[in-house]
Amino acid sequence: MDKIEYLMSQYPELEFNFESMPQLMGGFTIGSQIIINSDLTESQQLQWLVEEIGHCKTSVGDISDYNKIESAKQEHLARNWGYKQVLSFNQLKDIRKNYVDNDYEVAENLDIDIEYLHDIGESYGLPYKHIR
Repeated sequence: MDKIEYLMSQYPELEFNFESMPQLMGGFTIGSQIIINSDLTESQQLQWLVEEIGHCKTSVGDISDYNKIESAKQEHLARNWGYKQVLSFNQLKDIRKNYVDNDYEVAENLDIDIEYLHDIGESYGLPYKHIR
C-alpha cells in the first residue's frame, strides 16, 4: 500500500476520485467527495489530498470565494491541518537535528516537493522558508 492508498484508508467516510483537471488545479472537495488532479505527480497528489481531507475536517460551507476573509481563514486552517498530518513539529525538530546536508534531501526522503517542505517549515514559524 502506498502513501496515498494508506491515507485514503484512514478516512473511509470520504469518497476519493482522481481525474484530469487544468494543471493549476490540484484538487477540490464537494461535501465528502474529494477530487484530485490525476495529471500531477504522486507527491503532488499526496500534498493536495491531505489538504483536501483537511477541508473535510475543518471547513464549513462553500469557501470558493477567496475574496471573503472567512473563506481565506478556512483555507489557511485546512492547509495547516494538512501540514501537521504530513510532518509534526516534533518530527521537524528531529529532522533539523539529524539532517546536516540540505532540505532537498529531507524533501526527497519525505517524498514531498521542496516548496511544500518550506511551506510546512514556515507554518511552524521557521524563518526564511528554510528548515535548517
